[in-house]
This record gives sequence, structure tokens and C-alpha cells, in this order.
Amino acid sequence: MENNFDIMRNIKSLENLKVELLSKTASVFKNFNNDELPQELIDDICHVIIIGYLLGNKLGYDFKEIDDEILKRIRSISAEIEEDAQNYRELAEHIKKR
Repeated sequence: MENNFDIMRNIKSLENLKVELLSKTASVFKNFNNDELPQELIDDICHVIIIGYLLGNKLGYDFKEIDDEILKRIRSISAEIEEDAQNYRELAEHIKKR
């Protein structure tokens, strides 16, 4: 019986994270062009990133594994998109330093 409660708790936790991710993503788009709310926009962007990490962790990925995959994707994207390559390289360097 205890195991069933753990499974239900994990499912509920995942569902709550998914709902929060959708909510914060919508808020990012809502506040994107609102110059009066710059702090809300950065807060929402941070929440989206944090929720992504938490979801990945709940699904069995450790944070280092997520970081490594992000670095791999950044390198791949920066090789394909020359005009933004410097931005991607800077982001990759930032993640490596953590």
C-alpha cells in the first residue's frame, strides 16, 4: 500500500511540474514585450529552466547528465547557426564553469 502512495505522489509531482512549466512558459510570452516588468520576465525564464531540471531529475536523469546534454546540443546548434555561434559558445563556456 505504501508503494502505491509513492507512485501516486510521484505522478502528482510530475503533473504539477508540467502544469507549472506551461504556466511559466505562457508567462514568459506574456511578459516578453512588457518593458515595465523586466524582473518578472527574468523570474519566469529562471523558473522554466529550474522546472526543466526538476522534471529531468524526476524522470531519472541527474543534473550533470542534463548539463552534459545541454552542452552537446549547444555545440551542435552553434555549428549549424553561424550568426549566433558566439552566443552559443558563451553559453557553453558558462555551463562548463559550473
